[in-house]
Amino acid sequence: MTNKIQENARRIGLIALPVAVSMATAIPAYAAEGAVDITGTLTTAFTSVKSDMLATIGAALPIALAVVGAGMAVRFGIKFFRQIAK
Repeated sequence: MTNKIQENARRIGLIALPVAVSMATAIPAYAAEGAVDITGTLTTAFTSVKSDMLATIGAALPIALAVVGAGMAVRFGIKFFRQIAK
């Protein structure tokens, strides 16, 4: 796992840098509006992201499990019939 991260460190850095810059510049944008609850805003945003991600996982997981299960059934079936054929 760490080898893959080390091999792709440049790509990860190219993605992480713009994300970090956009996050760092987004907070001062609220300074002109006066008193803004940044903690509440971030909590609401992360809660929304969490619920969207869980909804996506909930929709995709049954399909992915069926596909993986079918692949495993075929793989184990082939192994089983090879053992019987010997």
